[in-house]
Amino acid sequence: MFFGGGFPSSNVHVYSNGRMRYNYQQRQDRRENQGDGGLGVFVQLMPILILILVSALSQLMVSSPPYSLSLRPSVGHIHKRVTDHLNVIYYVADTFSQEYTGSSLKTVERNVEDDYIANLRNNCWKEKQQKEGLLYRARYFGDTDMYHKAQRMSTPSCNRLSETMKSLENFW
Repeated sequence: MFFGGGFPSSNVHVYSNGRMRYNYQQRQDRRENQGDGGLGVFVQLMPILILILVSALSQLMVSSPPYSLSLRPSVGHIHKRVTDHLNVIYYVADTFSQEYTGSSLKTVERNVEDDYIANLRNNCWKEKQQKEGLLYRARYFGDTDMYHKAQRMSTPSCNRLSETMKSLENFW
């Protein structure tokens, strides 16, 4: 039905008053009742066209962030800056200094620091998972060399996160 095929041409069973009767529908009758095919196709494609239109409009409304935590020349974030509070390095575009001043600059720097801490937490979690996985495998297989290697594994993101959180505590 969705692609203009209509109902199947087999017998249609209609129940009335507890009895079953058969209605036979010929293909010619169905073709005559379909009407204008162009309008029907348009109506059938309308939901798909609406989805494409909404998707295209949503892409136009999304703007790129004014900063990046890493150097990204493809986006234009090439100028290095440092936040006032946590001294987090971030990169901005050429027009950043004109667009962001005063309270809007403080808001951007707060967002930079929040993103930085979120990245540290995520990386710390990954490092801990990797270390715990290696320790588990070493215990499971009884491999003392692997166990000592896992014990010596460093977690630099966790160390930086700990230092950052201490400096936050000292600030407040």
